[in-house]
Amino acid sequence: MMKGIKDIRESFKTRQVKYGGYATLITLAVIIGLILLNLMVGLLSPQVDMTSSRLFSLSEQTVQLLDTIKTPVNFYGLWQPGEEDNNVMNVINLYLSRNKNINLELIDPDRNPGFVLRYDRERRGIARGSLIVEGEKAFRIISPYEMYDFTQSQSGGSSVTGIAVERRITSALLFAGTGYTPVVYEITGHSEIPLAALGLQDTVERENFSLKQLNLLLAAIPSDASALIFNSPQRDLAAAEVEKILDYLESGGRFLVLADYTIQELANLNEVLASYGLAFEYGIVHETDPYYVAIDPRTEWPDLSDHEITKPLANKNSTPVVLIEPMAITTLETKRRSVEIVPLMTSSASAFLRTNLDETSTTKLPSDISGPLVLGVAVTDPSWIQGNESQARIVAIGASTLLPLAVRGFDANRDLFMNSLTWLQDRPENITLRSKSLFLLPMRLSLVQIVIFGALFIFVIPMSFFVTGFVIWLKRRHL
Repeated sequence: MMKGIKDIRESFKTRQVKYGGYATLITLAVIIGLILLNLMVGLLSPQVDMTSSRLFSLSEQTVQLLDTIKTPVNFYGLWQPGEEDNNVMNVINLYLSRNKNINLELIDPDRNPGFVLRYDRERRGIARGSLIVEGEKAFRIISPYEMYDFTQSQSGGSSVTGIAVERRITSALLFAGTGYTPVVYEITGHSEIPLAALGLQDTVERENFSLKQLNLLLAAIPSDASALIFNSPQRDLAAAEVEKILDYLESGGRFLVLADYTIQELANLNEVLASYGLAFEYGIVHETDPYYVAIDPRTEWPDLSDHEITKPLANKNSTPVVLIEPMAITTLETKRRSVEIVPLMTSSASAFLRTNLDETSTTKLPSDISGPLVLGVAVTDPSWIQGNESQARIVAIGASTLLPLAVRGFDANRDLFMNSLTWLQDRPENITLRSKSLFLLPMRLSLVQIVIFGALFIFVIPMSFFVTGFVIWLKRRHL
């Protein structure tokens, strides 16, 4: 009996048992540590937003705006008990936790019809599920349909492509705090495409703009014009219109123009742009680098610059900016020193501008202009300002297809347009407040990146696991 007990004691002194005991103790320590960590996490409830489009976080611009709110703001949610939209409530709670001056009250519209009538001034009715944002100077109603972005399918149905809750609420806060709505005018009389015809008028007005039309041959530019929009003109400006636009810009006006290769016939519009060092190069951009081709060589997936207008779009996981049959924009050699021209979008160096549209060749010809080509620019004049001095601003985009694509599911095209409009208004707090996209964009890789990642995941990582396992096996083989 004593010999058996002695043998058991001696067995605990062997190398195998010692290493096995150490491994068991380490395993128990790791398990206990994980249990304690799980308990701590459960008590503290930390949250990290790891979604690519930051669905559960407020943007920097919204945070800056909330830090300036010092007076009471009331949110009224028109929901029956238990019918709250979780996506909307999650965002509203972020506002409430950030600023104690913001209060939320849920109102049952069926039980409080008198309350709803106070805000239904036009007696059109307020949809159940709407959110009313009321500040000191004004209020704004956000309908449940404005909380989301939709795209129409070819079968006639629609699907949700993005969550626009933060975008709508922050815009409503800006309006409720100031009561001011900038007025933008669409220039008419040249067979332009009206924004209303594209279904974009509501989009512009929801961003706290008032959209009106203006025929420059019949009227002067109104004093309340915060910007002029010239979208896809098919006929040239008259000389009298050119004079009015130039006078407007000289006094610090703002101008947004989208045009395609029919610009060859619009010499007077080019005269306006030439006053600020710009020129549209007649032709169609052909892209030869597959990395920049959206659909075919005449559709461009451009590089976006680090400008205020395009920077948020370059970092956003959403549909890309796509331009069909774009036209190039060049900077003239002779321009004022006070003018600053910043490219917004560029093609690859392999692209070329086909200047003779009768040519059908798919390869570059001697008459073509080599890339990289600028497809959109932002202009300021003067580039520096002091105090309340006026500063003319222009955004020129060489693709009138930008907006038709925007209403076909290319959200980044719409965002580029709205960012341009808000930049013209000196409203940086609204520039990056685009919808939180639900679109999963495929990874965009160049040939070199494909080779690198392929080698990494097919060879380097598997071999590192194999070598590590082999070395551990060799060490334990001699235990």
